[in-house]
Amino acid sequence: MTNSIVPDIEENASRCQCPLCPTYNECMEYDDQRLFCSRGNTECNLDEEGCICGECPVWKEYMIKSFYYCRSSLKI
Repeated sequence: MTNSIVPDIEENASRCQCPLCPTYNECMEYDDQRLFCSRGNTECNLDEEGCICGECPVWKEYMIKSFYYCRSSLKI
């Protein structure tokens, strides 16, 4: 778990846009990874194909300023 202001709760997971992100890949999908802004980075290999964090309702609600949570340890 990372130091995050985003609660790791089902409501946030259900609104999470990570699966729609161009960087989200088959490895992440297989493990049903999402809510990186709360849960931290992935152990999957990835290529940065674009980031849609700024469009995510969770990102907006918690006024997060960082991007690409899936690739790096997060400290908001």
